[in-house]
Amino acid sequence: MAKGHALLVGLKSVDPASYNGWDGTGGCWGCELDADNVERILKSLGYDTKVLKTADAIRNRILSSLYRAADNLVADDIFVFYYSGHGGQQPDLNGDEVDGKDETLVAYDREVIDDKIHHALTKFKAGVRIVMISDSCNSGTNYRGRMTVSVNEQAIFRPVARMPREDVDIKAQLIHLGGCRDGFTSAGYQHGGAFTIALCEAWQDGAFAGTFKDLLEKICELISSSQKPQYNEYGPLTDGFRSQKAFAVIFAPPVEGPVELPVIDFAPHKAEITHPGRKDSYKFIVAEEGKYTVETEGRTDLVMALYGPDSETKLIARDDDSGTGWNAKITADLSTGTYYVRVEHYNSQNGTGAYSIKVVK
Repeated sequence: MAKGHALLVGLKSVDPASYNGWDGTGGCWGCELDADNVERILKSLGYDTKVLKTADAIRNRILSSLYRAADNLVADDIFVFYYSGHGGQQPDLNGDEVDGKDETLVAYDREVIDDKIHHALTKFKAGVRIVMISDSCNSGTNYRGRMTVSVNEQAIFRPVARMPREDVDIKAQLIHLGGCRDGFTSAGYQHGGAFTIALCEAWQDGAFAGTFKDLLEKICELISSSQKPQYNEYGPLTDGFRSQKAFAVIFAPPVEGPVELPVIDFAPHKAEITHPGRKDSYKFIVAEEGKYTVETEGRTDLVMALYGPDSETKLIARDDDSGTGWNAKITADLSTGTYYVRVEHYNSQNGTGAYSIKVVK
């Protein structure tokens, strides 16, 4: 069974002795809180997490954690590498940077050049799913994007090098979410980075059921600063990874659908959660506004979410046990349009079972 692991790094300051007196506190007041908030999301999904905060987030510890994960994870496992903090630049020594500078991750004791982190990520085995989240400045294309703008001492976090001369490809699958476009800043506050705050709000305590791209779109809707979060893919990405629920550990093939449900008062549609992590999708059309009820029946413990109108990501309601027994039931006043329903087992890690579903006006 697939496993979930995460390395979460949050630095609210650096060692002044290592950075010519600069303590790195400006703009990073809430970076440790960011790491805590992301850990809460991942822990709820069964991830094994490692958190490195400020003085513990030294260069060698970050790199060794990446290499250890690369050694231990196998195909279908998922690894989240999250960073909240500053970045920087230093002279490029191997000639693989157009602008003559390596971008760096600012660890507590010294900078980590992008070449080193790129090398670590190339060690992950084929089929491993990597999610890299950069709540930091200039994080739009920080895998292989070309740097074309000037930067300041506190702005740049580009944690993975662009393609080096030896042309080493990443074998794993990598989805990257960046806090802003290259050359722009990511806002930070006492209670966290603007990007991570929006991510946690979009997550809705687990009610969010969309893909990573859907999550990025929701973050863009919620973020209040002027930054523009970015989505990028690298490596041999599969449709399964693209279409999975954001951060889901269980790698389940996508279910064809959504299955269209008639608005009826009899003969519910029969279905089954055949394997852990499966998420069934349905849709129904409301031709006349009014009060509608969507409910499941059977002995399977289910969670249901209703989206719309005409949107698969705009959540209307989410329910667990309002129906009979462990069944879900949602009653809502709906306007005309197409509505979408997602049904999954309450225990997404290993739950299966049969059920039926219907829509009643």
